[in-house]
Amino acid sequence: MITLNKLREFEEYHGYYDGFYMQKVKKGTNVNSDNDWSLIDNLRGAVMLVIKNLASKEYTEILNKKLQENCDSEKTIEYLKKLAKEEWE
Repeated sequence: MITLNKLREFEEYHGYYDGFYMQKVKKGTNVNSDNDWSLIDNLRGAVMLVIKNLASKEYTEILNKKLQENCDSEKTIEYLKKLAKEEWE
């Protein structure tokens, strides 16, 4: 289940898994599991497609269902959408 804390950790590393792994996972201080990280990354990418109007209505509906199933609250979904709007290098 994706939570605000997990999204904040993802944001802290701008989605850069290697940095997250080296600094958090190796030390055992991570909030996200590998599966959580991958799910956040995939959902963020899917939300980006919707925001840019590159997704069909059906895709958007499926995504909304996935967000409801995988996020613990509407606040978490909104935060994920905020992250999808950010441009990271």
